[in-house]
Amino acid sequence: MNKLSLKLGLRGIKANKFLYIPFILASTLMIFIFNLIADLKTEDFILNSRGGAVIESILNMGSYVIVLFAALFLIYMSKSIMKSSFKELGLLYSLGMDKGGLRGILIFQNLILGMLSIFIGSFISFLLGPLFISLIGRFLNEEIEVTFKLLNIGLGALVFGLIFLLITIISLFSIRRKNPLELSKLSKKGESEPRVNVVVFLLSIFLIGYGYSRALNIENSFDAIKIFLPAIIAVIVGTFLFFRSVLIWILKLLRKNKKIYYKSTNMTFIGELIKRSKESAMSLASISIISSMLLLSFVIMVSMFFGKERLLDKTAPKDYAIGFDLKDEKAYQYSKENLEKIIDIKDIKDSGFVKKTHLMAKDKGIGDFEILDDESLKENMTDSKTRAITLTDIHSFNKANGENIELKKGEVLVYDSKNTSYEKISLGGIDFNKVKNIKDTNYILMDNTAFLFQSVLVVVDDLEGLNKKINDKNPQIMNLGSFYFNIKNKEKSQAYSKKLDQAFEKDEFKDRISFNKMIENRLDFDQIHTGAYVTIILMALMFLASTIVVIYYKQAAEGLDDGREIKILQKIGMSKREIKKSVARQNYFTFFFPLLVSIIHIIVASKLAFGLLEMFSGLSLSSFIKIEAICILIYSLVYILIFRLSLPIYFKMGELNKE
Repeated sequence: MNKLSLKLGLRGIKANKFLYIPFILASTLMIFIFNLIADLKTEDFILNSRGGAVIESILNMGSYVIVLFAALFLIYMSKSIMKSSFKELGLLYSLGMDKGGLRGILIFQNLILGMLSIFIGSFISFLLGPLFISLIGRFLNEEIEVTFKLLNIGLGALVFGLIFLLITIISLFSIRRKNPLELSKLSKKGESEPRVNVVVFLLSIFLIGYGYSRALNIENSFDAIKIFLPAIIAVIVGTFLFFRSVLIWILKLLRKNKKIYYKSTNMTFIGELIKRSKESAMSLASISIISSMLLLSFVIMVSMFFGKERLLDKTAPKDYAIGFDLKDEKAYQYSKENLEKIIDIKDIKDSGFVKKTHLMAKDKGIGDFEILDDESLKENMTDSKTRAITLTDIHSFNKANGENIELKKGEVLVYDSKNTSYEKISLGGIDFNKVKNIKDTNYILMDNTAFLFQSVLVVVDDLEGLNKKINDKNPQIMNLGSFYFNIKNKEKSQAYSKKLDQAFEKDEFKDRISFNKMIENRLDFDQIHTGAYVTIILMALMFLASTIVVIYYKQAAEGLDDGREIKILQKIGMSKREIKKSVARQNYFTFFFPLLVSIIHIIVASKLAFGLLEMFSGLSLSSFIKIEAICILIYSLVYILIFRLSLPIYFKMGELNKE
């Protein structure tokens, strides 16, 4: 019986190769991506690089996402394939083969599929993995030695082996307690007309509404990080339930409309959709969710690419900054003397000196800022009303920005990172009624962590006088002075950094002078950014391949199901042109509805995505919206192309099932 089961299992794979080959290709791609990320996590040039720990954590998160997605996706695809096998299994069962023989066929088929996928995926990982890692190393400007890490390939084989074991168990349970007639009917599942489930519909609206409301109500990056996962999960589950209930409801409304329904092509396409609506709901929801994830990855990837330099200009606007308390005259003189002694004046450019005061405040109204002490700040750290405020004088502002602005008496300049405009400003009870709003500034004037909050720069004529008023009420606030400059020859920066480190590490000044090597911070962020970028590219590639495969299977499965019906329609007088028109309408409805839903998901998620991107991109909201619109347009064109290329598959599959 084992030999017969093996023979029949192989024959089933050969007979349905048009279904099994895409499944093997999709599995192979996921194994390769998983192995590639596993290799990257163990590469020395990643672990020892600037920001290596952050890159490793990003890659870890990416590998978990891939395993979870691969398991759900491959299980779903295997169920679609299994449907084509039920008729055969029912026939064999009716001819006398026992359940043990049927189970043997399924075990051998899944074993062959799993072994082929794992072998091909592992071989490609062994062959191409080092090449891809070398290319990634070049992105990170690292010279690496190509190595073959069989342990990581073994880990990939084990993980996906367990996924295929789970698929096998699920397939065995699908024929448990089924008689020959029931097995045969499983291949025609969906013929009974479904009912609209009001409870499922209301639950779907609640879950999607919950996810949407959380996404729309975020105020800062901290909110985005906290609510990202629960909002995404709620929308994913809600989308599956939405398609399960709303699709049936829409189709039945169309059927009730006599003007729409009583047309030859409309009757057939609406009738076919209602018949298989339960099954279609799962595949359409899958297309919508995968498209949403792909669009989200695509938007984030492009935004990170274009917003990287802008964010670096905020977090590391100059190569070096040396800061100290403005009241500490010795620290000022020591910093100035060492700069003149260590740095060759010919190597310095874009230098200057800035006076500034950093405050954390709560916005009680537009421009009414309550200054927070350390204890209050802990309680309000993630509050959407918390602001990072920097005060500076007009001389420092003009020098840093290359301007020559003069302030009138009582007038202040105000820059807000969220482009909020102010008519007046109040700082802890100190009022400024003449406000001139500006749209941009050099971030050397601001705290380099200010990008985590909505930040406000207030430029005054008399900073010393303002500091005295503020310090009288808030003595803990420090007034800072800072030398800043860039190095013309970047190759000398390491040597300069070392000498300045030694100078400022002397016990007398160690805790009085802060030496900020922003050039190194820039390099750190550059590599962390690239690590995140590589992970998102790999996931986007996986989502794109998954979209193609799901659409392929939907066309193939429905073509096989409808082959017999197409033959009947031809016999009763419907022309091939009318049949193609009906099929086209059916496909347009089912394939463009998920695209529309995924676009709505992404538009609503814009605020959430933008909040997450503030950690990796310095784009303005308007620039982000433009990028998002372009990405949606590009993906829609790609989606239409995939749809057009997959449409002939429906008719080819129909030709195979005209009995």
